[in-house]
Parts: sequence; C-alpha cells; structure tokens
Amino acid sequence: MTKFQRSSEDCAFRDRLMMSDAWIEPHFHSIVDLYSGVVISYEVLSRGLPPYETPELMFRKAKMLGLSWELEQACRTAALRKIASLDESFKHAAFFINVSPDIFGDQRFIESFNEDLLRAHGLDKKNIVIEITEKKAFPDYLYFERLIAHYVNQGFRISLDDFGSGYSGLVTLIATTPHYLKLDMNIVRDIDRFAYKQKLVQAVVSFASNAGAKLIAEGVESWEELETLAKLGIRFAQGFLFGKPKSEPYDLPDDTLKQIQVITNRFNQPKVELNERLGSMVIRSQTIQRGTTNCEAMNEIFKKSPSVDHVVILEEEKPVAMIVRQHFYTETGGPFGYQLFRKKPVEQICKNKPLIVDERLSVTLLAKLAMDRFSEDLYDPVIVVRRDGTFAGTVTMKQVIEKSLELEVRWARNVNPLTQLPGNEMIRNWIHDALLWPEYTIIYADLDHFKEFNDNYGFLAGDEFLSLTAKVLSASLEELPEESKLGHVGGDDFVVVCPGLVDETPIRSICEAFDRAKLELFKSEHRQKGFMEVMDRQGMQIRIPLVTVSLAIIDSRKMWEDPHPALFSEIAASIKKKVKQITAETGRSAYLFERRSWVKELPVEKF
Repeated sequence: MTKFQRSSEDCAFRDRLMMSDAWIEPHFHSIVDLYSGVVISYEVLSRGLPPYETPELMFRKAKMLGLSWELEQACRTAALRKIASLDESFKHAAFFINVSPDIFGDQRFIESFNEDLLRAHGLDKKNIVIEITEKKAFPDYLYFERLIAHYVNQGFRISLDDFGSGYSGLVTLIATTPHYLKLDMNIVRDIDRFAYKQKLVQAVVSFASNAGAKLIAEGVESWEELETLAKLGIRFAQGFLFGKPKSEPYDLPDDTLKQIQVITNRFNQPKVELNERLGSMVIRSQTIQRGTTNCEAMNEIFKKSPSVDHVVILEEEKPVAMIVRQHFYTETGGPFGYQLFRKKPVEQICKNKPLIVDERLSVTLLAKLAMDRFSEDLYDPVIVVRRDGTFAGTVTMKQVIEKSLELEVRWARNVNPLTQLPGNEMIRNWIHDALLWPEYTIIYADLDHFKEFNDNYGFLAGDEFLSLTAKVLSASLEELPEESKLGHVGGDDFVVVCPGLVDETPIRSICEAFDRAKLELFKSEHRQKGFMEVMDRQGMQIRIPLVTVSLAIIDSRKMWEDPHPALFSEIAASIKKKVKQITAETGRSAYLFERRSWVKELPVEKF
C-alpha cells in the first residue's frame, strides 16, 4: 500500500468516526446462569463496517491515529442507543459495556458517562455494568480506586474483565472490589486437562465468594470445560459454546439448555435429592397491583402493619417487583427524602429484580441462589411462583437458613463420604417413588475382583477405583432418562433408578466407558497382560482378570404391580451371579436384563 493510499484510508476512517457512530453495530454475547440455564445479562461488543469488521482492526487503527477516545465514545453511544431500542422484556437485563483503563480515567469520560446520559436514553444505571479490561495496567491505583468509588456510589456496577491475564491483577482487584469478576479465557481454555488451572480456579471461586463478587468464566467453548467449571463451583459462564455474538440479544437453544441442566444437576443432584421443596414453606404475603400505590400509601401500609416486612407488586397474578421495608425507608429517608417521593409511584424505588423461583425448586438449591445475591439484596425474601408463573407466596431467608441447616445434618447422615453420593436411605426412597411410575428401570452395579485389586494395590488405590466408578456412572446419566438418580449402597455396589424404560445402548456404553477408564489405575504390566497375579489362600499364585463391572437391570415390564422393594435386591443378586460368569470368561464388563416374568415371588420363566 502506498503512502498516499494509507493517508487516504486514514482520512476516511477519521471522517467516518467523527461524523457518525452509525457505522458501528453493537453485538450481544450472552452470560448464562448455569444453575437455571437463563441468560442473565449480555456483554455488548462492537463490530464495524468493511474494512474494519473486527474490533481488533478498529481499535488498532484508532490507536494509531490517536482516536481511541473518539472510537470508544462512538461504541458506547451506539451500544446505549441499541439497548434503549430493545423490546420491553429486556428492560431489567444488565448489559456489560467495556471501558479501557486509560479511557476510564479520562476526565471526559467522568464528565459524560453518568446517570443523566443514561436517563436521556431511557435507561437506568442498574441496566449498565462498567466492564474494565485488565489487559492494560492503570498507572495510579489510588486515583483508580477513587474513580471506582465515584461510580459505585452513583449506583453503577463494576466488572473486572480478563482477570488473571497478567497486568497487576491482584492490585487491580483490590482497588476495584468489583461486583463481577471475569476469569480470563486463557485460564478457562482446556481447564479440564490441566490440574494446576483447576486449583487456581478453586482458589478464585473461594476468594470471589468471600469478596462478594460474582465470578464469570469467559471463553467457554467445550462441554468438557463447562463440566469442569461447574464441578469447581462456577455459576456464571460466557463463551461460544452458548452461541457467538449476535446483533440482537438471544436465549439459549433448547438442546444447549438441556445439556447445561444435565451437567449442573450432576453436581447439585445429591443434596437436591433430599427432596425438600419450597411448596410447604411458602407464606402468602401482602400484595399490590402495579401502578395502584404511591409512596405515601405504602408508608401507611407499613405503619399500620408493623409485622409486614415486604410487599410484592403483581401484574395481574404474576410478580414483577417487591418493596422491602428497610429498603423503602432507606430510599425515602433523610430530611427531604419522603417529601420528594411521597406522591411518586412506589415502583420508582422498589426492587425490580427480586429473586423469583419455582415452587418445585429444592431448598438446598434455593439457598445457593439466595446467598449468591449482592450484599444489599442478601437477606431479602424470595418470591415463589407456581408452575404457570403466578404468585404463590414468599419465603424468608430465616426459613431458608433454618431448613438448609436441617437438611445439611440429614445429608451428612445419608451420604457416602468417599463418593459423596446418596446412600441407602435415599435409594430406598427412590425405589418406593419408582413403584408409583407407569414405567421404571433399576440398574444394580457391582465391581468384580475388587477385593483382589485392593489387596494388590492398597486401600488408597481402591478408594480411587470407587471414585472412578462413581464418575463413570454419573456421566452415564446423560444417556439415561431425564431425572435418573445414582446412589452408592456401600462398598463396591451402586444403584441407578430411572423413570422410564432403558434399552441396551446406554447400558453397553457404561460397560465400554468403564473398561476404558479403569486402565489408568493399573500398572502397565497388568494392562499389557490383561490380568493380575495374586496369591490365593493356599499360597498359590493365580491369575485374576482386571476389575470389571457387572450390571443387573430390572424394569417394570417384568414386575407385577406394587412389588415389595426388598425383592429387587434379591432378583439383582441372582442376575449379577450370571453376569459375573460372563465377565470372568471374557475379561470385559457385562450386563443382563431380567428376562423372567414375576408373579408374586415365583419366577415362571427361566433365563
């Protein structure tokens, strides 16, 4: 390119930037709550017209021409205009807008980016999260800290982007005390393959929780990464796995949502299976219809009813907001506060984004959701809705905490300490419930030659083998009917209870997955030979096959109505005896379905 062409192109870029921001097209990238599968907010990214379609090209050219401020301002203006034009359903969503540290510290930004600017676009400060990139260090951290305090005091939320990318991260974190902390994608990438990354994320999860910041994993591109992040306690995620940035905000496809639920349920499943739901805890609290009450009338409600701590605002039968007594008087306090708000609609100072949950949600999961709120909302009541979204009532945090403590005690008594899977009591409850279903399947899993493995490799290796078995069986839940449950009876026995019938395909997959995974726990000489050499009780050296799993499958097609639950373990024992003969002959994991028809307790058809 000649110098003249370069100069001409630079002038065209400058003219385009100075004349209008219309050539900048905002794109939206979803941030997902893994607990619910709901898109909770969007990062707003900028795209240009050819030849500057990508932000890298745009910002590189702007920096070269000394126009970084002008370009970022144009991107913010285009973003705010686009957000303001969105459908009413997005008015309570949060939008992350990127600001580089040098622009954030520019006096022009301080003077122009404020509540008045947002109001001019019809937006509220609660709609906007200022996302500060950490790719460039801020030179004066005391000044930086004052800037952060300036915006936080105005009601803005702050996000620290690219945390861990290398520029004085901890110093920046201490200065910002952000509401959101975005984990750099280089840490997220292939996290399932690197133990040191997992340990780092574990530490950051704990730190973020103690600091009251919401941790968002950026750059998630594979289901293996997401599974590892969920296991480490990450609740919020963003990345191409959920979709690429688009010109309009978007929700997740149904198949993506279902896969997220499968993964997160795997790590939340055990305590949820205590099966304590919110329905029995709900209190029918006082309500008002939207647009019917001003602050003066609300003050009278609170004065006349000292025990009323909150009021839910409904639109017909569905909750849309909540007035909390303490928040109401904080907002209307001061020498002029009440007079200022007295005649204004109470909606102007209500909480527009209360935590709203389905009555079928478990108490243990609700406790996680409730305690993950920002500090100013932490002890607000939770609104509970019926399946159709209509208002059922509220539960207080006192109720949630008390019930959670009770369930923790019950959980500790009924969980297997090694695999953290539900034990006998819950498995019995599952089987009792299964008998009420039209169709069901119960899978019994038992390890073969596990005692010999323990004797040869030691008890610590044996514990590792049980953990591996639990992992393989947990992964198999994806291929089994939705809401299938896995428990650990004890020792080397596991049980899966499925709503519905199961064919041979997922059962065969369990056997194959187990036989692949187990090899990592054997010495190379045993892997090569395909057996272990051990001493029997007579002191003779004998060959023992590598550990296999025997699966016995019983379903409702062969059982009479309402059999005694104890019968299943008896039938499973006889099936497993047959399966173990197969595994001994083949050296591979195997399975058998119950093929006999049972009338009372007498088999009328042999294997």
